[in-house]
This record gives sequence, structure tokens and C-alpha cells, in this order.
Amino acid sequence: MPHRFRSALDNALPAWRMYIFKKLFGTLALMCIPVYITSVYLCWQLGLISMIVLDTICYSILVYILLSKQLSAKIRYGLGCSLAYLLGVAFLFTVGPAGAGFMWLFAFAPLSAILLGPHAGYKALGLNVIALVLIGVLYQTDYLRWLGLTGFTSTIWWVLTVNFLATNAMVTMSSGYLIGRLIESLSTSLSSRQATIFGLAKLAEYRDNETGAHLLRMRQYAELLASTRQQDRDAPSELTDQFITDISLSAILHDIGKVGVADSILLKPGKLDKDEFEQIKTHPVIGGQVIDSLMKYAPSCSFLKMGRDIAAGHHEKWDGSGYPKGLKGEEIPLSARIVALVDVYDALTTPRCYKRPFSHFEAKELIMDGKGKHFDPQLVTCFLRIEEKFAEISASAKE
Repeated sequence: MPHRFRSALDNALPAWRMYIFKKLFGTLALMCIPVYITSVYLCWQLGLISMIVLDTICYSILVYILLSKQLSAKIRYGLGCSLAYLLGVAFLFTVGPAGAGFMWLFAFAPLSAILLGPHAGYKALGLNVIALVLIGVLYQTDYLRWLGLTGFTSTIWWVLTVNFLATNAMVTMSSGYLIGRLIESLSTSLSSRQATIFGLAKLAEYRDNETGAHLLRMRQYAELLASTRQQDRDAPSELTDQFITDISLSAILHDIGKVGVADSILLKPGKLDKDEFEQIKTHPVIGGQVIDSLMKYAPSCSFLKMGRDIAAGHHEKWDGSGYPKGLKGEEIPLSARIVALVDVYDALTTPRCYKRPFSHFEAKELIMDGKGKHFDPQLVTCFLRIEEKFAEISASAKE
């Protein structure tokens, strides 16, 4: 599977995983406030100071993984699932089967499958087996006894354990199977989407004597510049991982409006006259209208929304002197501002029927001259930090 497609698939899953995580653990954090207070009181009465410490640590971790902005999704989910396991084992060791231990361990395995993938769910199931067998052995050999629990035998423990593990395995494997099917469905959907969009974009590129290499470079440049801007402390809130995934696909739709421009103008080797240039200036409007018509069938599709912004806005300029609407500064969508810069760079560094290819140095100088005029100043600053990577992509296209 191509790296870019694999990345798109990987980025398609976190949205709903994060939604599930926040809903489950956010609700848990609220519900656990009275539970935590009650637990501390009861443990204090029973003299279980270690459980008070454990409860406090666990609740602090729960709040931290919910509110921290620095944790990666994988670490966040891993800590959440580990928290469920830790609570389950701790309750079983200290309170026994009368507490909430089985409940937490039961949630641990399917939750791992949902948030971290099927294989993580199966590993979690294995950890449940280890924990329950170990506790059973300790109880059977009298190394572990629970206060206030009468009439309970090791036979009852093993019956509970077998039934628990059988049910837990069924739920975990079902969750893993459903996640696997979801990934397959996403894979098919993404491959179909990319093939359709790439084919649509090529309609315009082939008429402009392009081979499709321009589209691939646009994807690379746009993703690279967006990822770099995302790392800044003052990065816009909209610059999420999903934004970067979308722009790597939507960027190739920037010139789709050229389907409405005559070949005699697109392929003219010399300078365009005033009327011809006015015709060229219609392609952002046409592009925006084309994608807007597609959105009637998928109104919530994020990459189409971005594609519309890019197609309609990639010739706008930071100082307001661009076209078709004369938007200025942050009135121009961020995606269009990113594509505006990378499109100019690619146009400068590749041969066209009306000009020679400029060197990377020449293109860089022109982009620097356009800082605060044609281009978003912060994007130019980001470009200068990674200009060597742009040069490498440009050079590879000429080999």
C-alpha cells in the first residue's frame, strides 16, 4: 500500500476514536467525582490507605489524559486502557470479586481493541488471563484473603474466571472483527475517493500539457508546508492532522476550473493579451462552482470543502490584489494560502510553454519578495525553514 494512502487511512480513523475516547472517559471523569469521594471515605474507614493513594493517582491520570494537549493519540489511548487494567487488578487484589474489579477488566480488552486496534485487544485479553490466574493461585494458596467475604471458595473463583474470560473473549473478538471490517471499508472508500479525485484533477492537467507529475508534487509541497506550519506555537487551531490529510488530496484540485478555459489560451506560448488573461482569471470561479456542485451529494465531506476553498482562492493574494474576489489576509482560507505558495513555487521551477524553468534560488528569491504581498508572511517563514526539502522534490522531478 503506498505510503501516502496508508497515511490517509491512518488519519481517517482517529476522528471517531477520539470521539469515543472523549465521550467514554469524559463521562467517566464526571461520574467518578462522587465515586472517588465515596471510595476515599470507605477506604479510610477500612484503613486501606494504599487504595486512597491509588484512587488519587488514577483519577489524576484520568484528568490528565483528557485535558493534556501534548500527548499523542496512541499514548493517550494506551494510558486510558492501562488505567482500566490497573483499576481492575487493584480492586480484585484489595476488595475481591465483590468490588468493581471484574467490571474494569471486562472493559479493558474491548476498549483496547476499539482504541488501539484488534491486536491490542487480543494482547489485553491475554493480560486479563494472566491477572485472573495469578489472583486465583494466590487466593487458593492462602497468600491472598479478602476481608468481609464469607462463603467464597477458590472453586467459585475459577468458575467466575472461566465465565468472565469466555464472555470477555467473545466481546473483544467481536470488537476486533468489527474494527477490522471498518478498516477494510475505509481502505476501499479512500482508494476509490483518491482515484476519482486524481482522475478529475488530471482532466485539467492534461489539457495544460501536464503529465500528472505536477499533481504529485503539489501534494508533497502542500503537505510539507502545512506540517511545518502545524509545528509552530502560534499554529492556527484548524491546522489539525485531518487538515493535513485533506490538503494532500484537495491540493490537486486547485486548477480544476481550467476545464472551462479554451485550449488556445491555455496552450498559448506567448504572453496573454488583456482579454485572454481575463478568461484565465475565470478558472478559480469555475473550479469553485464545479466542486460546489459535487458537495450537494456530500455536504459534510471535509476534503471537498477544502478543495472548493483551494480552487476558488489559490490566486488570491495576502495584500488583497489577487483574484477573483480580492480577498485579503486571513480572509483567504488557510488551505488556499498554502496552495498559493506551493503552486507558484512549482510553476516557477518547472518548464512551461511560455517560459524556462527557474532555479530553486530564483524561485526562493521571488517568494521572499512576495512575503506580505502575495503570500502569507508566516507561510513564507515556514517555507524558508524547509526550502531544501522543496529543492529536493523539485530536483527529483527533473531527473
